[in-house]
Amino acid sequence: MHGPAENIGQQTLRDWLTAGLSLPEVRNLNIESDSSYLVNNMIAKYTLAAPFYEISNGALQELQKLQVDLSERHTRGKFYGKDKPFIYEHPVPAGITRNELFRTDLSVESIKQVLQSSGRVTLLLRTEDTQLREAKLNTKMPDGWRFGDNPFARYHEVGIELSGEVLKVKGAIKR
Repeated sequence: MHGPAENIGQQTLRDWLTAGLSLPEVRNLNIESDSSYLVNNMIAKYTLAAPFYEISNGALQELQKLQVDLSERHTRGKFYGKDKPFIYEHPVPAGITRNELFRTDLSVESIKQVLQSSGRVTLLLRTEDTQLREAKLNTKMPDGWRFGDNPFARYHEVGIELSGEVLKVKGAIKR
């Protein structure tokens, strides 16, 4: 699944990942290491830097109640925070994307392909995120899933449907 062309923010984050993954200490990381955290964080930031996010049906209904105009571009912070009913969720968890990156030749093109195959950030309701956790799918994909399969498979597994609408975003990345 290839999305739109990378924007400058995504390109910069991919360059950072490419440089970092060239270090043997990062490639041979222990799962609990600071390097692991940094790689996962940059993967998450790469997807968050996209100019739009998918929206679940549940989140769309809540946005409609709040009379949010989806034709406008909204700051990422508008829907982010513990006091909000929404969460920005990564269809393929960063740890799975990280593991797939380590299986590649770590070329710029391979890294870009993996990152773009991870799916687009999705605006979910916090209750939908709870569904993923309860199904033990918050950090893994469903059994039998392979990288390159539908990145939204976790959502389908627990009955979360995408609306087909997108939230256009701008401003600082929220993580």
